[in-house]
Amino acid sequence: GAGTGATTAWIAEVLPPERTEYCYTDISAAFFTRAKSKFKDYPFFQYRTLDIERDPGGQGFQPGQFDIIIAANVLHATTDLGSTMRHVRSLLAPSGVVLLVEATRPEAWVDLTFGLTEGWWRFRDHELRPSYPLISQKKWVDLLTATGFCGADAIRAGDSQVAIILARAPHTAITHHWL
Repeated sequence: GAGTGATTAWIAEVLPPERTEYCYTDISAAFFTRAKSKFKDYPFFQYRTLDIERDPGGQGFQPGQFDIIIAANVLHATTDLGSTMRHVRSLLAPSGVVLLVEATRPEAWVDLTFGLTEGWWRFRDHELRPSYPLISQKKWVDLLTATGFCGADAIRAGDSQVAIILARAPHTAITHHWL
């Protein structure tokens, strides 16, 4: 869900081009034209559609293909976070790292901005999210652990509602069965 590329813009500047392959993904290719222009100075970028709610293998992605996956303010917008995180996990190489940036508690301005959109309320995993699309830092850590990640942790900057959540894949490869 790279969308407009706001997070990518911060990251791209520090990536060593000789050692980097960057896969800019979104559920729709609609953002790619603008992104290709915005990131034209980064020849190591590729642009691919990915619906993380569906089998990544059926979308042309290989198990264990990525060393790092960064998802900023996007995964909460899926219908089932458990399934989503299993798909994310299946894409990581052994010891690969996932870095998430996610809001973790309700705020009125967020509801006024995004709460009027259809996607905000599309979650169906009511055992995890009974009445609201966001989950706490603790629930993120527990979810990552339950879906096969190791060393999950989350930090929040001051009073911010946004957390940075980190976890890694196990050191050894697992047999991937697309979920």
